Amino acid sequence: MPYALPRSREQQAVYNEQLQTAYTSTRRVAAQPAAAPSHTLVERLAELARLRDSGALTDAEFALAKEKVLGTGEDAS
Repeated sequence: MPYALPRSREQQAVYNEQLQTAYTSTRRVAAQPAAAPSHTLVERLAELARLRDSGALTDAEFALAKEKVLGTGEDAS
């Protein structure tokens, strides 16, 4: 028979993974790590601002939480 029998989904998934591994091992440039979506940072800051505006956070607590989110606190130095 000139053609191979069709693979099951599981067999095809294993085969695809083997091909991907072989392909990535031949790349000359290291793959870029997936970056976290930037909107999550904005969403977290908006949530902090909302909490501050509602009175759940004081200005000092807001500033401290914002530093943690942005990574600009004393620990980041």
